[in-house]
Amino acid sequence: MKKNYLLLLPFTITLLQAQNSQLYYSGKFLTSKDKEQNFLKVYNKNSGIYELTDEKGFAIIAAKPYDTLVWNQGKNTHVISSYELRELKTILENQTGNKSVDNIYSKAYDSLVSKEIKDDFSIEKTKTQLSKRSHSYFDKIRKLKQKNDSVYVLKRINKTTLLFNGSFTMSFDIKSRNAVPETQNNYVQGRSENGNLAWKGPETDEMFSFGPDLSTLGFNGLPYEYDQNGKLIPWIDGLQRAKRYNNNLFKTTVGYNNQLNVNAFIQQGNNEKLRLALNLGQQKNQMYFIDQFDITNTLKAKLNADLGRYYINLAFNYEEDKATNTNRTGLFSRAYQNSLLTPVSFSNEQNTLLNNGLQRSYSKYADNPSFLFAQDSKYRYKNRDRQFSLNVAKDWDQFKWNITQSYESITIWNQDQYKPSTYGFISGVSNERIQNNSSYHSNIQGSYSLGNYDFKNTFSLNFILNDKKSDIYNSLTHQRYLYQRTSQDHIFNYNMNIRDYDFEAGFNLGNSFYISNTSLKNNYWLPKANFYLKFNGIFNWYNYNFKLLGSYTQLSSEPEITRSYASYSTTLLKAENYNQYFPVQEVESFRGLSNINTQEWKIGARLNLGYKISVDGEYFNKKNTDDIFPVFENNQLRLKNAADHTYSGYEFNFAYEKLQLGYDLYITNKVSFFKYKDIVDRTAPGYQNLAVSGFKDIYKTLSEGQALGAVMGSYFERNAAGQLVIDEFGFPKKADGMKIIADPTPDFVMKFNHSFAYKNWSLDINWEWKKGGHLWNGTQAVLDYYGRSYGSGEERNIKNYIFEGVQANGTVNQIPVDFYDPNKDVMENRWSRYGYLGVAENYVQKADYIRINTISLSSDFPINHNKQALRLTFYVNNIMLWQANKGADPNQNFYDMNNGRGLDFFNLPSFKTFGCIVSLKF
Repeated sequence: MKKNYLLLLPFTITLLQAQNSQLYYSGKFLTSKDKEQNFLKVYNKNSGIYELTDEKGFAIIAAKPYDTLVWNQGKNTHVISSYELRELKTILENQTGNKSVDNIYSKAYDSLVSKEIKDDFSIEKTKTQLSKRSHSYFDKIRKLKQKNDSVYVLKRINKTTLLFNGSFTMSFDIKSRNAVPETQNNYVQGRSENGNLAWKGPETDEMFSFGPDLSTLGFNGLPYEYDQNGKLIPWIDGLQRAKRYNNNLFKTTVGYNNQLNVNAFIQQGNNEKLRLALNLGQQKNQMYFIDQFDITNTLKAKLNADLGRYYINLAFNYEEDKATNTNRTGLFSRAYQNSLLTPVSFSNEQNTLLNNGLQRSYSKYADNPSFLFAQDSKYRYKNRDRQFSLNVAKDWDQFKWNITQSYESITIWNQDQYKPSTYGFISGVSNERIQNNSSYHSNIQGSYSLGNYDFKNTFSLNFILNDKKSDIYNSLTHQRYLYQRTSQDHIFNYNMNIRDYDFEAGFNLGNSFYISNTSLKNNYWLPKANFYLKFNGIFNWYNYNFKLLGSYTQLSSEPEITRSYASYSTTLLKAENYNQYFPVQEVESFRGLSNINTQEWKIGARLNLGYKISVDGEYFNKKNTDDIFPVFENNQLRLKNAADHTYSGYEFNFAYEKLQLGYDLYITNKVSFFKYKDIVDRTAPGYQNLAVSGFKDIYKTLSEGQALGAVMGSYFERNAAGQLVIDEFGFPKKADGMKIIADPTPDFVMKFNHSFAYKNWSLDINWEWKKGGHLWNGTQAVLDYYGRSYGSGEERNIKNYIFEGVQANGTVNQIPVDFYDPNKDVMENRWSRYGYLGVAENYVQKADYIRINTISLSSDFPINHNKQALRLTFYVNNIMLWQANKGADPNQNFYDMNNGRGLDFFNLPSFKTFGCIVSLKF
């Protein structure tokens, strides 16, 4: 609606004489790039009217004091003061300049009395022009360059500067273990004999701790290679009292991390033309075990260059990691298990070897943790990772092109070893495992854009090539495994964005191909669609926005060929044969498998209430078809398309930013609520109740209609009414077979983050609450079996106890029992009668917990007028953990396997860490 106020001046002045109460605001309104533009919309939020600017950005709009003007789709606003308002007459008069009368000039007369002077070289007649890419400030011109016969380019003078900056960060942490199972410290190694409780020394290879009370025993003082104080005998006056040995395997340790980052860059004017970044780092991560640690050294170099409209990035990363040991063969879990099972009457620390050179332990069916950790070489694990990448980008305004090439080489070396006399490997065992991984990645992308900020369309094509190789060799079996995969992704995308003052929308459509030499069938139809709708200024309230978004995606994928499935061999063993676990068998091949096809859709919304409050939520549903799991067939480890499963759930987030509590004191609160489930929809023929992880007699399983990874184990027999069936001895009867006894899936997980800011200090607290879900506590079961658990110590003297239930004939049970009767064999007591794992159902426990993940206190200290800065941070991790189960942290995994959550078989405890970080920027 263009206005020509000069032509309408006479009419307007007449009209204003009758109506002069209306006031107006006038001024120039520029675009977001500070340019004059015709038809730029200026909107009065209070009255609802709008006007359009002329070609010089000038506009007049009716307004009242304190009205708010908005332009550039809400990016620019102005609140009108009363002194800025004037009558329209005054505004138009000011727009019309006053001019004195000049002499009349007549071109006809002048042509008669003067002679025309022709200048063929005048600037008015030139046919040349300046390029649009010329610099606008003529006082900074460096050179004039002729682009062609009629176009010239002006180049500016740029001040070139060489700058240096960087940072040095130093940190250290003090680490201790979190919760561990409680054990009994009163009853010694032994069992009942002839109705009496008797101590049985290590030379008897006794495994049980159902012997007499330690307080009733003393040392005989005679030479004894299993104990420097002598053998234990019933205490009489004059004997040294028996000692209660502490076989705690953990200690408080200190680690450190140093990082040096240096940047050198060349800057022309305000543009960075060249940057070289170098990062050096070293970290020592001290385990909480005896002399167990790993050291990581890193070197990272990066070069960025701006060559006109070409952008080049070069990067080289090198990382070396060395460790005394890893838990690949379950070494840490094995040592931890033996430390808990060691009777209170035996000391592991006194010596690791007997006079004959064999292991000194409390039984030949057990190990001394110190013996397991003793080694000749300093490191038994080394990992070297080298990566080089090149990225080149070119920008032609509407068309953009990007190419990325990278190559990575990883060498992993393990020396897995158990010395002679180790339980399960009496002659010892050693395996050198070498894995070489190499990966080439290429990504070429081009995009073309049409339109402007208000309506923009982008078309893009993306080609991705991945070539990966993995070579694994085990010296114990003299077997080499070779894997290779070349895969291609071809992706087409169309993206549309619409923006108006109070409305935005975005739509994305695309399709991709997945082609692989290891896939049974390539996939050429993998569509995707995304959208969002955003409503700005709802109810005319500033920054009150509502956003609706959704997506649908189809993907094809394959299992990573560099991943090892050797740990799956635990499923071939019963839990009591854990000592035979020594993984050396890898999968035979990654070929001949159908792709894992995924269909995922999401729908969500976000609401912003001003600048401080936001609420968002999302529902997701991800269906995985033909998912791949390891299986053993004909004594070979293979991968199979075993099941379909659907992962679904929803998440809500709430945030309140910078709530002011006092002068210079602010708090930010964020809360998230997350709930999910992963249900098995179908299992392939022959794979119902397939073990996913665990042992042969207790494992996580695939079962149709059940949660993926539900726990399968033994259970008590019950009648149709659900009552326990009691056997003829008065104890609950163990049923035949196995069934699903636990679901690790939580009811929900809530996470909380609180940030306090006071001047240059900040305090952050992060904690979470997980409600629901169950786990199987096998650690408690084994400690019960051997009489090392706290409960077996407290309750072993219970007599004439009647279990609630019915006998096989249906009558109510009335048989009294003693939990531990010395007149009966040790295998008939309350805890040992059901075998090594007891009845798995009896050890299902809640997995609820409340955990304070992190508390950190930070402050910045400016140095040299803010040119340098020192930042100091104190933090604690896992400082508080409340858990419903009796044992290790519920988040810890079975044998440190990624899919082992829900099984606790001597899972290692989590860390409690106290640390300090000092960072200097220069």
